[in-house]
Amino acid sequence: MNLNLRIDKNKKEPVYFQLYEQIRQLILNGAIEGDSKLPSIRALAKALGVNTVTVVTAYNMLEKDRYVYKRHGSGTYVISNREESHLNSEQPMYFEPGEFHMENEYDDCCIDFSISAPDPKLFSVKDFKQVMNEVLEEDGARAFMYQSSTGYMPLRNVLVDYAKNYEISCNSEDIYVVSGAQQGIDIVAKALVKTGDYVFVESPTYSGALAAFKSRGAKVVEVPLYDDGPGIKELERLVKLFKPVLFYAMPNFHNPTGSIYSERKKKYLLLLARKHGFRVLEDDYSGDLNYTDSKLLPIKAYDTDDRVIYLKSFSKIFMPGFRLAYMVVPEDIRRKAADAKIASDISSSGLMQRILCKYIEKGILEKHVAYLRREFSVRYLEMVRAIKKMLAGAKFFEPKGGLNLWVYLPHGVNSQELYERCREKKVLFSPGTFYFNDERGENFIRMSFATTDINDIWDGISIISMEAENIKHKH
Repeated sequence: MNLNLRIDKNKKEPVYFQLYEQIRQLILNGAIEGDSKLPSIRALAKALGVNTVTVVTAYNMLEKDRYVYKRHGSGTYVISNREESHLNSEQPMYFEPGEFHMENEYDDCCIDFSISAPDPKLFSVKDFKQVMNEVLEEDGARAFMYQSSTGYMPLRNVLVDYAKNYEISCNSEDIYVVSGAQQGIDIVAKALVKTGDYVFVESPTYSGALAAFKSRGAKVVEVPLYDDGPGIKELERLVKLFKPVLFYAMPNFHNPTGSIYSERKKKYLLLLARKHGFRVLEDDYSGDLNYTDSKLLPIKAYDTDDRVIYLKSFSKIFMPGFRLAYMVVPEDIRRKAADAKIASDISSSGLMQRILCKYIEKGILEKHVAYLRREFSVRYLEMVRAIKKMLAGAKFFEPKGGLNLWVYLPHGVNSQELYERCREKKVLFSPGTFYFNDERGENFIRMSFATTDINDIWDGISIISMEAENIKHKH
């Protein structure tokens, strides 16, 4: 489809809005007919020479204003009059900028604060080669065969002891190995959520979780989040009002805000879950990356009633491309979770599970995590210093852990406009709008220091500061 679109980067209007307005006019004028499929995100971004997040934002705006709709796995289509009445349940799905241009990750020409996966320079290829050779020598071709859908049993046994580090008591039958945290969230959604069910999420929250719950037809309710967890009065009121089936929570170094639930709020959430009969899906996103001597336990450590489904990914402390995580699954939902896993991908990679198993058994993972904590703590402190020194008027919580800072921008600075300006200078971050269920977040940005060294941190924030000042002066 040749849409004859024109982008003028010298205009005041953001690029995504120019794209939205031109496609909207083409639909209204009948130049694009109902049922027509729009170009794919990647194809249109390439044709116009813009970032994929620009096209995504424009398409999401068109969907919100009911000019287009998405067919999952197929693409974006123009709404025709006869179809509109059937699309009330269709809702936009949001992802972070880094998730749309994975092939550009770790580009040395770009300072990227949008990616929260570890810097590949921190991986030990030597250790990996050694462990992989051991696995192949011991298991040969068996390492490439399908495993049980619930995971390679020696790894599940090892994970029982691993979970004890977090004061989680479980056995191997409780543990399911999954292909990354996103699949874990999707499995829980399929096992527990039916169309029309209420699911609670923190506000803001991880965009991939919103997409998973919406794909099951859930009604998402956002719970206000503070530095020490959700507001107790608000949460109790919302629970009584909506009676959720699930609360999705990231209690330690929350993504994107870095918030840390107090012990009191962790226990209170469990009390509410028992009293009102809902489950808690705890996503231990980056609990290992604590840059203080204080010990932070997961909610699951306090769970005596099997209310919590504990999900832990290894992507932030090991190798993101491994796509491995594990869940501690309550007995009464194991069958449904196993069925959802089989329907998703049958089983996770047997080779990768064996390698991870040896990494844990030999103590290599423990040493690697200690190394990452040292490296990331330095980057964290430098980013805190750089923002305080250069980004005048910005405010943020200092979590002393995790991989992100959630920055409230100076007055008059819009995150999407700032993103577009900085992208042209080859500096990326995540606009705050990607973490809410609506258009909020335009005053926030998420800054990750996972892939940036100290010099890049100062250089990148200098550019962000300069562009923020340009926006303020323009207005």
